Amino acid sequence: MATLKKIGEHPDLAATPEPPPLTPLEAKRRRLAAALKAAEGLWKDRTDMPKDGVQYQEQLRSEWH
Repeated sequence: MATLKKIGEHPDLAATPEPPPLTPLEAKRRRLAAALKAAEGLWKDRTDMPKDGVQYQEQLRSEWH
């Protein structure tokens, strides 16, 4: 019967090194990227506002005055 060996014990298979831990800045960037990806297209089906961001911003500002 064959016995199972750990991957690190096999001479032909090198152990895969673990990636270095994330820095706090990199962790923050990844969280931000995940949040932006989740919100992508949030307003895509809206018809009550302009699609152009500049026009939308100008419309909002005109309501302040």
